[in-house]
Amino acid sequence: MYYPKFRTKANNVPILNKNEIDYIAEKFLMDFNPELLDTPQAIDEDRFLTEYLGLVQDFQYLTNNGIYLGMIVFNESNKVIVYDPDTSKAKYIKAKAGTVIIDNSLLEDGQEHRYRFTVLHEAGHWIFHRKKYSIDLSQMSWFDFGNTLNIQCRSSIIDGNIKPVDKWNDNDTMEWQANYFASALLMPKTMVLKVCNDEELKDYLTFMSLGNIDIYNELLIKRISGIFNVSKKAAEVRLCNLNIISTEWNNNSMFSYN
Repeated sequence: MYYPKFRTKANNVPILNKNEIDYIAEKFLMDFNPELLDTPQAIDEDRFLTEYLGLVQDFQYLTNNGIYLGMIVFNESNKVIVYDPDTSKAKYIKAKAGTVIIDNSLLEDGQEHRYRFTVLHEAGHWIFHRKKYSIDLSQMSWFDFGNTLNIQCRSSIIDGNIKPVDKWNDNDTMEWQANYFASALLMPKTMVLKVCNDEELKDYLTFMSLGNIDIYNELLIKRISGIFNVSKKAAEVRLCNLNIISTEWNNNSMFSYN
């Protein structure tokens, strides 16, 4: 398996920009399935998570209102908190290190794109942030653990909504890193560029858009969404980050941080 090298701060928060994450994502894809970097196509997120990374998938209700979509467990615990709809109360479950818990709401109809993104977002946390959160259990008591056992990811974070970049703390930075990594796995940079630079497609989109750049971009977003099986929003954000299209809100999106 590919093991990336990257810089970290003294507290083990990675120091990564977009180009570095794109590079790391494509190294993972080449090792996992080289065809993903030959022909533009959708990645099998479940196989990447379980068969390649060796992580364990579990499905629970994380809350009663869907505020959290995913959770990554860094250290084995018998006190991982989830929601029990039968009792309408929180409960503890046991989970070993490397368990990704996906909220059951993402198994419902119409949630495939959010499910795919969430799975790979949690994979990003495991790859980049394990060193920060993993602990030597033999050296710590239960009262030392604090919030180091897992990361819960809010639906707003998965959907790319966060405070302005100049207000970020380390947690915001790590959420952006996981988001950008998920996007880079779902829509590899070289494959997106391959699609966008295809002369036949460019001619077709120009013809269909009658030369209107906004319509052209909308058609391109739809094409990227279909090829890589992602939401139109995710496709638009990715195209903005790769400077293929430009939108005003891109400047304020957590996905667009350099």
